[in-house]
Amino acid sequence: MHPCAPGTLPSLTRRRLVSAGLGGLALATLPACQPDLVAEAAKRPLRIAIDLWAGHYPLLLARERGLLKAHGVDVEVVIPENTRQLLSDFAAGSYDGVCVSLGDMITLTRATPDIHMVLASGESIGADRILGKGSPSRVDDVRGARIGTSLGGFGELLVLRFARRYGLSLGDIELVQVDASEVPAQLASGAIDYGHTWEPYVAQAREQGFVEVFSSRDTPGLVVNGLICHGSVLQRRGAEIRALIAAWFEAVDWWNRYELDAEPILRRLLAGRTSEVVRMAIRLLTREDNRAKFRPGTTEDSLHHVAELYADHFIARGLIGRRPASSELLDADFLA
Repeated sequence: MHPCAPGTLPSLTRRRLVSAGLGGLALATLPACQPDLVAEAAKRPLRIAIDLWAGHYPLLLARERGLLKAHGVDVEVVIPENTRQLLSDFAAGSYDGVCVSLGDMITLTRATPDIHMVLASGESIGADRILGKGSPSRVDDVRGARIGTSLGGFGELLVLRFARRYGLSLGDIELVQVDASEVPAQLASGAIDYGHTWEPYVAQAREQGFVEVFSSRDTPGLVVNGLICHGSVLQRRGAEIRALIAAWFEAVDWWNRYELDAEPILRRLLAGRTSEVVRMAIRLLTREDNRAKFRPGTTEDSLHHVAELYADHFIARGLIGRRPASSELLDADFLA
């Protein structure tokens, strides 16, 4: 692997990054890297991959409305429509950043420990849903059920909270690997009894008669998504990441003021992928919301506390062996 590849650069402390200035620090600290390769990487657009989820669409609006360009940053937005593949490609260095759940970030640290959430994009307040044929009326409707979710992802904890509602644990149900995009088909085939997904896949499942039995509305603060970047990208291209975040927040402010105007723009941008572009049951997070979320705390209002909940869960499941420190994962410096 080339010494300039994501995840291979020497770590720099946050104090050094801030005091030296992110714009040119990386070049001074990479004597082993060939200058032409560094220059080439700096010229290409930032590659950011996102899921189909309205909480990530401020990035699309920022690009469409020229906000990214106004801040001097070029961004290529990729929408793979498969979360597991997106995460795998990010771990392999295919993307500079991804917009995914904080829970997904925790398991990513097993393969790519030097990653950092620099922006909390949105909080799911009912957008993540567990669907089934009907709402359970007794414990035995859930005991032994096959429940589809992305294994090793944030959905596991949502499913666990669903099981606990009926006094059950993960040992009382069967977790099945199903990507969110596959849930409607897997429910229809009978391969699973319940499945965790979000829009636009919720609408597809509802068209087939499936109903919501649990959602992130029942777990406030647990499901928060954000922009996660490789540490090496923050070193080499920190000024661009800061500019991207500034444009993102401007797009959030614009969307909050002109929600009806945003809908046709997003429908056009996402034509052929989805017609569901509304942000129902999603709270877009402003810069001030982010500053509050990034503060350490002991409730699920704090990203630090939520990160610890996911770490506890994945350690207990044997999916990670080392507890990542929330202070290393969450970097609020780029919010300034």
